[in-house]
Amino acid sequence: MNLASTIFLAFATAVGKGATLHKLRIREALKTSLIFGLIEAITPLVGWALDRAAAQYVTA
Repeated sequence: MNLASTIFLAFATAVGKGATLHKLRIREALKTSLIFGLIEAITPLVGWALDRAAAQYVTA
């Protein structure tokens, strides 16, 4: 997945989450952005860990 599609996916998710809010609160916005930021930061680490775990089976 390239940078443009990642940005588009994050934007679409944010629009979907924003559409469900009845009243915008700064606390809700900060909580949502923190959750999405953490997920985006952890995802490459999970991929790296799975790659390291599966490498021994693929190379054998």
